[in-house]
Amino acid sequence: MKMRTACLLLLAAVATNFAEAQNPDKKVNSDVQIINFGSESESSKTDKVYKGLIVKTSPTSFIFGRQPVEIEKEITDYLSLQVGVGLTFSPFWDGYNELLAELSDEEDIAEISDQWAYDVQDNYSDYSIRTGSIGPILSLSPRLFFESDGYEGFYVAPVLRYSIQHYRVQKIREGLPHIEHTPDETQKESIKNLDLMVHWGAQKLYPKLTLEWFIGGGVRLRNNTRQDVGFDFTMLSGNGEQSFKDKRFRFETGVRIGFQL
Repeated sequence: MKMRTACLLLLAAVATNFAEAQNPDKKVNSDVQIINFGSESESSKTDKVYKGLIVKTSPTSFIFGRQPVEIEKEITDYLSLQVGVGLTFSPFWDGYNELLAELSDEEDIAEISDQWAYDVQDNYSDYSIRTGSIGPILSLSPRLFFESDGYEGFYVAPVLRYSIQHYRVQKIREGLPHIEHTPDETQKESIKNLDLMVHWGAQKLYPKLTLEWFIGGGVRLRNNTRQDVGFDFTMLSGNGEQSFKDKRFRFETGVRIGFQL
């Protein structure tokens, strides 16, 4: 009886062990708990997720005849990329262009044209006879931050910007022995600008908002298509057009307000 009972117990133990071995859901060494605290090699493989976008603009630039909207994206701890689009138009401050001429100590006057027997010096700073119309602005600026906190703190940034200024200027009455402008008929003028600048400034982050100031300098390369009036050999007035290139030193300063997405 005892022998039969022992055999039955042994057989039951073997059957139970065989059934557990055939169970695919049974974990090996189920009585051992493995805790993985991670390692440097694993964490180093995790891609860093950088901050979102900042949409910003200047609250005062419309006074000077332009209004850009710029988007900034952090690339690394030290680097971000800012791109912008916008519009040019007539300055809301009528004396802005005259002030620029005074600060640069030069008037925007055309050189002598060879298409007339007797040329007239065209004054392109005369906004009593011309008005601005809408043109585009495109810009690109990588921004290098001095501390490893991209988006915030002091930065230096090269700026590449392309813009077009469009104007409508009054024509003169042709066939007269003197110059007489008429508001009844106008012709188109344009200036295509390529700005090569360097900005230095600082940006501060707030909850959902940013505040930035900057100063900068560089050169503006201009491709001009402007009015050209003069007199022919019979000393009668006529309208014309001339194209020329020039370059100007450019100084900039301003503030930007942004919203963090």
